[in-house]
Amino acid sequence: MAKGARFGNDFLFKQVEKRKKWKRKGVKAGHGGDFNIDAPIAELNRISASVMTPPTAAQVSTALMDTSELPNWLVAILKRDSEVARAATQKKVTLESPHKQRLAQGIKTPKELNDTKLAEHWLQVRLFYTIEVQYPNEYEFVFAIPNGGYRTPRAASLMKYEGQKKGTPDVFIPIPKGIYHGMFLEVKTDKGTVSKEQKDKMERYQKMGYYVVAAKGFDACMEQLTNYLALPSFDNKTTLAA
Repeated sequence: MAKGARFGNDFLFKQVEKRKKWKRKGVKAGHGGDFNIDAPIAELNRISASVMTPPTAAQVSTALMDTSELPNWLVAILKRDSEVARAATQKKVTLESPHKQRLAQGIKTPKELNDTKLAEHWLQVRLFYTIEVQYPNEYEFVFAIPNGGYRTPRAASLMKYEGQKKGTPDVFIPIPKGIYHGMFLEVKTDKGTVSKEQKDKMERYQKMGYYVVAAKGFDACMEQLTNYLALPSFDNKTTLAA
């Protein structure tokens, strides 16, 4: 399981050097075997060679982190996004982006990340993270509609009291594009299906002049969002095939 960094750069590098000396002298580890530090040393050398300044604590911790339980897409984010890496490897780090914060939490707790009940939750977190990074201007207007996902019976009741409407799509973009007043996106996992209530609600929104579509998986969802945002601003003639 991934854990936060406990020591600074100097200490970590000294420990690596110490273990290199032990290995050369044939000193055995506590389990009776050799100190296997070739992989972390190679990774630290790679990081050091790729930047002009010494690696940060987050970079060092990321290089030494066990990512075997993480999906490839999250490992890629961990490697390229310094903020996510910092929050995932250090304690008491609060990020401005709630999506980056949540991804860091998932890195720290792979068990929750791999919980099938939260599959659509993590899909939508990844989706909003990507929108925030790739479309920062549009991101300010895109919002989620909390209808789906796993919740307790009491939480579900409270949502209804507050105005939650069954069948409403998950994401709304109130930005007029082409002939559309805005876009509704129903987010589904690869195994998800669209319910009758959702189909009925989606058809009603389409008749009202919105671009409405259901998509399965991250790639399909991002493709739909990208295509919509690429439309000209409300020219009243350009359309998309849903």
